[in-house]
Amino acid sequence: MRWLGRLLFVVALVLAILAGYPSATGVALLAGARMAPAGATPPGWLHVRRDAGGVPYIADADGRRVVLRGATAAGLLDYWSGPDTALDTPPPYYPIGPAAYGDGCPANSSTIRVPPLCRQDLDQMRALGFDVLRLPLSWSLLEPRPGVIDRTYLDRVAQVVGWARQAGLYVILDMHQNAYSRFIPASSVSLPGGTQPARRDYSGAPAWATLSDGLPFENYLGQREVDPAVFEAATSFWLNRDHLQDHYIEAVAALARRFRDDSTVAGYSLYNEPWPGWAAPPPFDDLWLYPFYRRVIDAITGASDGAACPAFASALPVCGHADLGVHDRRHLIFLDAGLWRQIVDLPTHVPLPVSSYPNVVLSIHAYTHKYTVDALLGQAPDRASYPFGGYDQSYAAAELEARAMGAALFVGEFGDEVSEDGLLLTNQLLEQERHRVGGTFWIWKENCSPSAPWGVYAGVGPDQRCAYDQPAAARDNGPQPPNGCLRAGRERLLARVYPSAAAGSGLSYGYDPATGAFHLAATASAGAPETLVVVPPEVRGEASAGGAAELTGAEVDAAGGRVLHVRPLGGAYTVTVAAAPLRLTGCA
Repeated sequence: MRWLGRLLFVVALVLAILAGYPSATGVALLAGARMAPAGATPPGWLHVRRDAGGVPYIADADGRRVVLRGATAAGLLDYWSGPDTALDTPPPYYPIGPAAYGDGCPANSSTIRVPPLCRQDLDQMRALGFDVLRLPLSWSLLEPRPGVIDRTYLDRVAQVVGWARQAGLYVILDMHQNAYSRFIPASSVSLPGGTQPARRDYSGAPAWATLSDGLPFENYLGQREVDPAVFEAATSFWLNRDHLQDHYIEAVAALARRFRDDSTVAGYSLYNEPWPGWAAPPPFDDLWLYPFYRRVIDAITGASDGAACPAFASALPVCGHADLGVHDRRHLIFLDAGLWRQIVDLPTHVPLPVSSYPNVVLSIHAYTHKYTVDALLGQAPDRASYPFGGYDQSYAAAELEARAMGAALFVGEFGDEVSEDGLLLTNQLLEQERHRVGGTFWIWKENCSPSAPWGVYAGVGPDQRCAYDQPAAARDNGPQPPNGCLRAGRERLLARVYPSAAAGSGLSYGYDPATGAFHLAATASAGAPETLVVVPPEVRGEASAGGAAELTGAEVDAAGGRVLHVRPLGGAYTVTVAAAPLRLTGCA
């Protein structure tokens, strides 16, 4: 039946071109409704609101602009933990059931890339001033067999959400994949120039949903996605072979059904770093990816934007999905841009509204000079000829892209190797402040890294190498601590002062990690809700409000961090934190 799927795609492509790239034609751009008043624990409901100029942004129930800042912790992913050359597929390394985490943390080991995610992690995030956890989940664990949802895994997710609620953090539930699946079967077919894949970084689909048709499973150009078997498996999903998309949508619906009434969950990220397979943008984005997103939204919210199509044609661009009865109409829906976008730092689709559901967020991955064209060509970041607009190109283009889609903007991933922080991480954080957008850093903790360290915390692997990269005699290194030390350089850059909820218009703010100084300016009417400014414990400078505002107090947490409460009095106002020596607790 592969030929039928490809034939349908060709027909759809022709129809789409004739129709002018149908997306969500006639979709209304609706403002988010005001929700119940927000509280610190649990965090209050969020929605997408539009400012006076029509620019969408994430807002709380009081209409304040919300800046979500945090990290991605990958301890619930179904990562590979065996030798790359093995043909068998090891089970999940860490326990799935929440009972194993009730009184502590399971033993850690550098035989797998990341440590388990435990209660202390949420407190450590909050101590850095973070207000959101991006929590990647694996389809392979959520739906291990066709049509069977693992309730124990859902209980484990709920356990982490509960920890976040206690710590005062939001959670973004992220349906995650990298190179489609760790279950891509080995092949007897080989092509010139291929290399043995490193399965340690593959995650996503279960074995039963991985249709690679015996194509060679080997990498080219040093990239895990540039692999014939990965191309074929991804294409099989986008063509909805064997109703793979329908299974996936049912799995997302099970997740939404469990957390529909939980405001600690900021929302759902529907598919991490979508890889187009044998297609290419913009046809991939416009004819497969964003229509797929619309179908997921139809299923879990009841938006009913797509056309009713017969089962054999359910992956056509105009097709929607039946309402699955979840009726989750309060959570944010994060839409990851296609993976090619982070390579070019420009939109790779025609930016049109995706759904009539109002709480949609465009999530970009900002890896300028890390995974953009210049880096793939081997150019040094400080001498790169691309992107033409530097670090700002990705953000400025994304603002226009999100506005045209009727979506708020968020940075789902950004990060780099520790040695590159002075240039790459520093500039990414500056752009996020300039564009008043939040983001989640990749990655929170790692045991080891195949090339160079990325984690906020140091790893525990010998010499930072993964145990599966070492000789067999050195692989079994026994239980390890849950993590190494907090890296002081990362602490200095990431533990920033920022407005978690800002009232009024004309917001601008900036933080100097060298001195701890912070300045915010905005304009708000008298009687506007308070602006909340997060000051992590590393920052010890005196805070003050100026202009038409007064500092009414500050909440202080157990770690010494502060949340400043600033009441607008009507007019332009400022918030300042004076320069003072930072109190860093991390190691070198």
